[in-house]
Order: sequence, then structure tokens, then C-alpha cells
Amino acid sequence: MAQRWRPGARAGVGERVRRRVFGCEVGRFGRSGVERPASRLKRAKVVLVCEASSGMLHLCRNELKQVKVVLASQSPRRQELMGSLGLTFETIVSTFDEDLDKSNYPEAADYAADTAFHKVQDVFTRITEDPSREQGDRYLVIGADTVVDLGGQVMEKPSDKQHAFEMLKQLSGNSHRVHTGVAVCHFEIPRRDGSDGKAVPLAFTKCSETTAVTFSDLPDEVIHAYIESGEPMDKAGSYGIQGAGGSMVSGIQGCYFNVMGLPLNRLSKVLIDLLKTN
Repeated sequence: MAQRWRPGARAGVGERVRRRVFGCEVGRFGRSGVERPASRLKRAKVVLVCEASSGMLHLCRNELKQVKVVLASQSPRRQELMGSLGLTFETIVSTFDEDLDKSNYPEAADYAADTAFHKVQDVFTRITEDPSREQGDRYLVIGADTVVDLGGQVMEKPSDKQHAFEMLKQLSGNSHRVHTGVAVCHFEIPRRDGSDGKAVPLAFTKCSETTAVTFSDLPDEVIHAYIESGEPMDKAGSYGIQGAGGSMVSGIQGCYFNVMGLPLNRLSKVLIDLLKTN
């Protein structure tokens, strides 16, 4: 189903990101779909249409029509990014505790991928055990986990303001890596014919994407003001590149959306490969 932003609607993340990343000062469109000059911005109508049949997912558009897509995340950013792909989806928040032992993972990217895997596994189990789900329906559950990696030190969400300050102080003037683990499970609800059949995934895959990010030198005053805005408190590494935190970033190498929490290009490739193979 297409997502439409009508006159007066708040612009979605796809529109905001296009303006920021690609230097589009307008990002609003009239009936013809042609960008209007910035001087006419206030009068321009917002009529953005995003469909799964466009972009990379055009290659698996028919297969996507045959599955119910579920996002195993409560992140508003991931929900908006999923919407920007034109996907119609249900959100089921994973109850996985995210308590994997980091010492078992030499690479932070593997830790993120395994966490994403467990989130999806949790939602897969809950769906297959839900008697209200239709027999024979096919599902595609997508999960992700993002961590900041500073020289091998894994930074997740801050526990409080002091913790956020300590993280940002460490990131100040340095380069770090952002890893997002992505997991996808494709399965079918088994027939309830009196047998003890259980759902078996048709495919279950995980991977990770890494982006290098460099911060400017941040005065303590800037760090404290940013923390008081509340933006860092629910984000890995205590910053959001898509918000005011983006002003602290002097450069990135890799996928911008990966830093936001969902690498759209990598996810699209995974979905195409998974759906076309199965």
C-alpha cells in the first residue's frame, strides 16, 4: 500500500532525509511531482507517494504481496524508514532482554547481528503460537539492533544523563563505527489439523552493516545542552544523526540510514535474495 502525505501532514523521514542528505531545500511536490522553488514552499502541497514497487524492492514486488511484513522494533525511526520503502507492516515489539554477553563477541557487529536475530526469533515464536493467526499465512519478520563502537567499546543507549555525557565526551573529536545488525525470518503459519506440527522458518538470515562516523570537538556546554534536549536518551551512543545530533557529525563513510538504525540498501538486498530464493 502506498504511503501518502497529504496537505498539512507532517513530512515523513523519507522527505526530511532527502532534504538533508541530497541538499534538497524543498522536498515538497505539487500535483505534477516536480519540485517547487523554495520561495513557494509555503504554498506547495505535500503529495508524496512511496510504493514497494519502486526502488530496489521493485525486484520482489510480487513476492512481497504474498507475505505479511512484521517489524520487531518499537523504534519510531525504524518504523519511518520501513514506511519510506513503501512497505505495509505490523509492529510487534520484541520482549528479548538484549542481555547477550558482549565478551563473547570479538566484533561488535556480530553482537548487533545476534541481538537482532534473537529479537526476530522472539517475535517468530509469539506469532506462530498465536491462535488468532490465519493458517497458511506467510510472514516476513524484520528486526534490527544498532550499537556504537569506539575502539572496541560497545555503546548502547545511555542509562541516565551522566552516562550520556560520558559517552558523548568520548565520541567528541574522534571517529567511531556504527553497526546495525539485521535479521529476517520468512515462515508460514502451519495448518491446525490435529497434528503437532510446528512452524519451521522457510529462511532465517542475519547480517550487519557498518558506517564510520567522525565527531567534531564538542565543548562541555554543547554536550550538556544536547542532553537537556532529551534527544540522546533513547539512542545508541547517545546521539541521533537525523536530529540535532547531526550538527555534531563532521563526516560519515558508509550508509547514512545505517546510523539511523536501518540500512535500507542492505535490507533491500536481503529481502530480494530471501524472497526470490524461497
